[in-house]
Amino acid sequence: MAQCYIHFLSRNPGLLAFLLLLLSACGSNQTTETAKPPEAPAPHSYVQALLRTGLVAEQHRRWLLFADTTRQDMYQLGHTPREVRWWLASYEERIEKKLTLDPDSLQLFIATAEQMRHPPPPPPMVTIIRFPSTPAAKVRAHKQTIHLTQQLQQAGLLTAAEYRRTLPLATAGEFYSRRNLLMTVNEMALVAEGLQQSGDLPPTLQRLGLLTKAQAQQLAHDLRAGVFTDPVEVLPRLPYARLFNRRQYPAAMLPYLEQLHRDVAKLLSGLQFTNFRAWVITPGEMSTCINCDGAEDVLVQLKIGTKEYAQRSEWQPKYSLNGGSQPEIDANQFYHLFNQALADQGSPHRLVFVESEQAKHIIGGQFGLWRMTAPQAEALDTLGASALQLEAYESFKILPTDTVTAALRAFEALGFLRHLSPAQRAAAEAHLHQARLQSREEVLHYVPGSVGEYQGDPQYRSWSYARLLQVLRQISSGRFSPSLVRDGCQHADGTLRFQLGNRVYSTPLYQANESPDPRLFQLVQRALREQHIPGKFYRVSFELAQSKGMVVNYVFLSPPQERAIRQRHLLDLTDPTLSDEERYALEEARDSASQSGQ
Repeated sequence: MAQCYIHFLSRNPGLLAFLLLLLSACGSNQTTETAKPPEAPAPHSYVQALLRTGLVAEQHRRWLLFADTTRQDMYQLGHTPREVRWWLASYEERIEKKLTLDPDSLQLFIATAEQMRHPPPPPPMVTIIRFPSTPAAKVRAHKQTIHLTQQLQQAGLLTAAEYRRTLPLATAGEFYSRRNLLMTVNEMALVAEGLQQSGDLPPTLQRLGLLTKAQAQQLAHDLRAGVFTDPVEVLPRLPYARLFNRRQYPAAMLPYLEQLHRDVAKLLSGLQFTNFRAWVITPGEMSTCINCDGAEDVLVQLKIGTKEYAQRSEWQPKYSLNGGSQPEIDANQFYHLFNQALADQGSPHRLVFVESEQAKHIIGGQFGLWRMTAPQAEALDTLGASALQLEAYESFKILPTDTVTAALRAFEALGFLRHLSPAQRAAAEAHLHQARLQSREEVLHYVPGSVGEYQGDPQYRSWSYARLLQVLRQISSGRFSPSLVRDGCQHADGTLRFQLGNRVYSTPLYQANESPDPRLFQLVQRALREQHIPGKFYRVSFELAQSKGMVVNYVFLSPPQERAIRQRHLLDLTDPTLSDEERYALEEARDSASQSGQ
């Protein structure tokens, strides 16, 4: 039979060709359907490298093998250097806290009915950083961080560039623990990647006239090439910008501060200072750090032209693994002395603080200052998360010294300083001379007793309407003197009662918690009218408080005082008889009206 088929096909060559073509196509389809896609390469495992270099101790091999194969995200070792470094940071934390490193102990927690009724307290939200305290612990931490850097490089977990920037920091004692080093290396890598993607920065700098076309092109090339690992490293490429580092200055306070201020002055064309002085002082009641144990400030005084300038800044101890102490001035405060001088001269320029990302994570650090105009700062701010993180808001809001002095004299004429002795008045003016003000009302922050502070936590465990009435009596100089006060709102909603003149006044009030009930001031203002006492109470900015915590500020003004203050825009007065919702609605209406007027 087969011979017949062959004979038939040989006599019909066209049919034979067709059958051969069909068989070929079928074979091709069958091959396509059964072909397997190329297998992805197996993920790179760092297990052997971690064991070989000692990054993971031999007794923790089972934990390492579990982390290399588990599908639970929180325990995975990972297959890239960055993932492995994060895992190593978690591993070091477990060792520090003596947590489990036994995979057999990881069981699914099933809460019983009793445990659901009485759940354990949540873990603390604040991370406590413990620096090595004894000389032996510092030496050990110093050696460990240097050794860790070398181990990471041997395990292939640091690139050549990362190793070059990490080893000097470890050698200088900038990392206080192995975990701190691991987390910092990863944070610095993220920042370096962000800098590589800062493509909008060079053309913006060129458009602002801060770089030539060739300089902008070179900067763009270097950003893409990963030359920079910290935003402040860009500053040496820019005009009127400078990078500062504490390690580059003398250890002694006076030569360090004088040289630092002279270097800052070089950023300001033609600005020279004389009569430089500086000394450490204990923060007083005007300090930003009240009741801080061991806190110290440094007061710097110098003369620019014919004017004396002073700046009070925090004096911060610098922790060091290498021993010795080199305190440093607060980098985000001290330079505003020069901004005050620029404001007095009517200059469009200000010094702007440029934050170092690296300084957020290591013990020591660096920072940048850059002289620029407000339009330049605004243009760079529109870039969003740009390569240069500027803190420029305060710099361009500083009031000239003459404006501050005029505001002080205006408040003095209105009687806000009448309760001060000559010595207290001189102290208030001295503190004003050391501060940088952004609004005229801030003058009263440095005049004790000029506003009434109604205080809650932490000074008092709760609000008290009786105490609030005492505050109102004091700031009205006794013109409003309620007696027989009965506060029934201490622990729940209730009734407040007091006597003024020969009349008794009372009103239901909410318990005084978040803010005073406005019905209290409705009652107080009515009592003032009925007793023919000229004046009203007004609420003013909480920023005028000298106390910390929950504080509400009030002033008492006669009608002439109120008119003068509103005409000169000395204070932002708020009606305390309004609820928060009513006050917000009025503020939104004013904002809408001002915008439509523009």
